[in-house]
Amino acid sequence: QAHHYKYYDMVLRALLFITSLLVAGCAAWFSVLGIATLFSGSYVSVLIMASALEIGKLVATTYLHHYWTHTSALLKGYLVTATLILMAITSLGIFGYLSSAYAANSIQFSNVDSQVVALQERKSGIDSEVSQINSRIETLNAARRSQEERLPKMSAANARPIYADIERTATEMQAQRERIVQLQDNKRELDTQIQELKLKMSASKDIGTFKFIADQFNLPLDTIVMGFICVIIAVFDPLAIALLLSYNSTLSKTLMKDKSVDVSNRIYDLSDGL
Repeated sequence: QAHHYKYYDMVLRALLFITSLLVAGCAAWFSVLGIATLFSGSYVSVLIMASALEIGKLVATTYLHHYWTHTSALLKGYLVTATLILMAITSLGIFGYLSSAYAANSIQFSNVDSQVVALQERKSGIDSEVSQINSRIETLNAARRSQEERLPKMSAANARPIYADIERTATEMQAQRERIVQLQDNKRELDTQIQELKLKMSASKDIGTFKFIADQFNLPLDTIVMGFICVIIAVFDPLAIALLLSYNSTLSKTLMKDKSVDVSNRIYDLSDGL
C-alpha cells in the first residue's frame, strides 16, 4: 500500500511539474509576443527582455517557496512585489496579444456585417417603394372607377378625353405593376446576397460564436469578447504560479520524507553497531 502511495505521489508530482511548465510557458509565450508587439521598433530586444523576466518570475517563486524562512524581510518583500508586478505584466501582455488577434479578425467580420446592414437597408427601401407604388395604384384605380361611372352620362364628344385619361391611367398602372415585379426581383437578389454573407460570417467561427452570444444578451460584440479575454487572463498566469507552488510543495514534502527516512536508517545503523 505504501508502494502504491509513493507511485501515486510521483505521478502527481510529475503531472504538476509538466502542467505548471506548460501553463507558464503558454502564458509567457503569449505575454512576450504581446509585449514585443507593443514595442515593435525593438522587437528582438524586447522579446529577450520579456523572456528573461518570465523566467526570473518562476525562479523567484520557487526560491521564495523553499527559502521563505531563511530570507531577509527586505529581499522577501522585494521578490514578492516583483513577482506580483510581473504577473500583472504577463496578464497585460496576454491581453494585448489576444485583443490584437481579435482586432485582426474583427475588421474582416465588421466589413461583412456592415455589408449585411447595407443590404438590409436597401431591402427596407424597396419595401417602402413597393408600398408607395401600391398606394399609387389604388389611387389610380379609384380615379378610373370614378371616370368610368361618369361615362354613361356624357356625350361622345365629352367622353373622348375621359377615355384618353382612362387609357393613360391603365398605361401608368401597368408600368407601376412592372416596377413592382422588378423591385421584387431585386429584393430576392438582395436576400440571396445577405444569405451568402451570413454564411461567410458563420464560417468565421472565432467571431461568429461571440456574435451569437452578443445578440442573445443584446450587448456589443466588443464587450463580450473583451470580457472573455479578461476571464482568461484572470486565471492564466495565476494558475501557472499556483501549479508551480503546488509542485514545489509536493517536492518539499517528498524531500523531507526522504530525509526523515535517511535519518531513521542512520539511527538504526548506529544502534545496530552499538
